[in-house]
Amino acid sequence: MSIRFSRLAPLAAILSFGLAAFSAQADTQYPLSLDTKFGTTVIPAQPQRVASVDYAGGDNLLALGFQPLTVRAWFGEYDNTYWPWAQPLVTAEPQVLSGELNFEQIAATEPDVIIAIRSGITDQEYDQLSKIAPVVAVPPGEGDYSLTWDERARLVGRVLNKSDEVETRIAQVRAKLDAAASEHPEWQGQTFAMGTYWNNSVGIYSADDTSVALISAMGLTVSPEVEAMTEPGQFYITLSEEELPRIDADLLFWYTSPESRAQIEKLPLRPQLRAHQEGREIFLPDTSERNGALSYGTLLSLSRAVDLLVPLIEVAIDGDPNTLVPEAE
Repeated sequence: MSIRFSRLAPLAAILSFGLAAFSAQADTQYPLSLDTKFGTTVIPAQPQRVASVDYAGGDNLLALGFQPLTVRAWFGEYDNTYWPWAQPLVTAEPQVLSGELNFEQIAATEPDVIIAIRSGITDQEYDQLSKIAPVVAVPPGEGDYSLTWDERARLVGRVLNKSDEVETRIAQVRAKLDAAASEHPEWQGQTFAMGTYWNNSVGIYSADDTSVALISAMGLTVSPEVEAMTEPGQFYITLSEEELPRIDADLLFWYTSPESRAQIEKLPLRPQLRAHQEGREIFLPDTSERNGALSYGTLLSLSRAVDLLVPLIEVAIDGDPNTLVPEAE
């Protein structure tokens, strides 16, 4: 799982399977066969009752008109793990899965299908879940958390016969990302990196991380040093404190908890970073909606993420250390 103080757990290239699997269809034909990293899953008929074991998995189901039977606890102090952007769509209380998967809890909801494309489930968990209902896992060759936000949405849409709705919502999100880029031409060529401090080490999110891809879509450029460190399928890179200068960039995002924020501020080499000297750092506390909206990366959250992040980037990227980046929402 990715380590993020938005997510102390979760979170690529589209392979040939992915291109076929995620293409829009007017209607899904059932029975539907899907190749996954664990084998072939067959969904006999259009699902009506849908469970999710994904991190942030409830959002896309709500966006498509389904009330999730189960949702996975992740982060954020909100009822049933739903953040503000999703709460207006909730009409039925889900079972909340905390810690290790509780198979009896999931089985009791009597799902027609179980979505597990951002879950990190093991072979054994897949087998156990498959005894309850067909399980939709990541395609062969994909990492547990490597599917992009739109790939996840398209796969869920295909399974639920909602591909048209998915394409409409994807287009809306892309339009917002494109607008942010077009309205800020000065961001072109400006580099950024996304880091944190976890498990006594500096961490950097790779060029393949889903949140990094979202920032790139707004017109900024992933740091060449981060690009060089990224290996296929890797989304989190651990660095020693001495390597901190490698992630210096025009803009530096920090995912934080209160504990990690304190550790970041004590890093001996941080004062040497140009991003720090010029006030180009943006902190994303794990209690903040801007952190949640970006980390969730869903059809419901991403528009909110753009609204919250654009003003912060505008202030941070001006290069004036006297211009303070707001800490509150």
